[in-house]
Amino acid sequence: MSDTPLVGARRFETYVRWTTYVAVTIPAGTLLRSMAGDREPTGMPLTLLATVLALSVALSIGNMIVTKWSIDVVAGRPRRLPLTGVIAWVVVLMAFVGVTFLVPLPGMGMTVAAAIGASAASVVSVLDSRRAMLLNAAALALAVPLVGVADIVLLLVGAFLITAILWLCWASAWMLRVLRELQAAHEDRAALALANERLRISRDLHDVFGRTLATIAVKSSLASELAGRGHGERAAAEITEVRRLAEEAGTEVRHVVRGELATTWSGEVSGARSLLGSAGIDCVVTGDPVPEACASTLAMVVREGVTNVLRHSSATRVTIATTHEDGEVLLTLANDGIGPTDAARNGVGTGLRSMTERVEALGGHLTTRRDGDWFLLDAMIPLPKGDPA
Repeated sequence: MSDTPLVGARRFETYVRWTTYVAVTIPAGTLLRSMAGDREPTGMPLTLLATVLALSVALSIGNMIVTKWSIDVVAGRPRRLPLTGVIAWVVVLMAFVGVTFLVPLPGMGMTVAAAIGASAASVVSVLDSRRAMLLNAAALALAVPLVGVADIVLLLVGAFLITAILWLCWASAWMLRVLRELQAAHEDRAALALANERLRISRDLHDVFGRTLATIAVKSSLASELAGRGHGERAAAEITEVRRLAEEAGTEVRHVVRGELATTWSGEVSGARSLLGSAGIDCVVTGDPVPEACASTLAMVVREGVTNVLRHSSATRVTIATTHEDGEVLLTLANDGIGPTDAARNGVGTGLRSMTERVEALGGHLTTRRDGDWFLLDAMIPLPKGDPA
């Protein structure tokens, strides 16, 4: 989808509102046109002239009020019209139509048709297409006996005028609805993208800094132990390493926020060996090479799995094994330090959920199991088609 900003629905609503206001004041315009086009004096009484002009103004105002209500409903700001106002509007329409036939001016049939069409157009915005067609038919059925069938041309022009006014107003309201729905969808998409980005950052921060903090904790503990035993130089070296890890953490934060986090299988396995070795845990890596398509995901599984070993177990040995079977890559991370309560803790938490989401995104699955005093974490990911096993 394009990132070009959408036209504001409120701006388009203003356009629809005022163009509809103009459309529903057509009766007054056609009446004034008939009066201006009367080149021969007709001797029309001034009271009749004043009455019909007053009724045309009142009808236009009523149409605009009803139009405002109908567009407010389309724009999501519904309110109730007072019943007395609706009755007064209908009475004014009937009076205008009745008085118009008393005016000895040409084109009064068109004025009647315009009045019926404009009044119908005032409410058509809130209707669906089927109800709009019914309203159109009702307006035409009302206009035919009033305009008369003697002049077929006048009748056809009047029918066209009613239909054109009504459907132009309905089409404008329909476009406003579509634009509002499109803008709402655009806002929902932006909110979803923001939520996904926040989720990515939180997941990556957990995955990255879980192991970083665990490494700092292990090396700090080792430095303290070495210092207590009088091995000052080795303790200083471990403290220097802690400082280096802290500095690297700042760089990793920037990479995570920018979406530039790069994780490699060899890098994570090497880091796992170094970290476990610092904690006095043997690490054995065996198995087949990991395909590039799933290397990053499995590397993150290793990272989180090793972090959990340091946090939740008293392991002395860890094995990382990879195999290719039936078009699938299977990673098994096992440790021998699980206790009676550690099995439950290894099976819950943000880390396991994050690993599961990453693996399932590639069509795989992640499981945990216990085999005696060994705790095993299995991650299976299907090999991409055409990727050699």
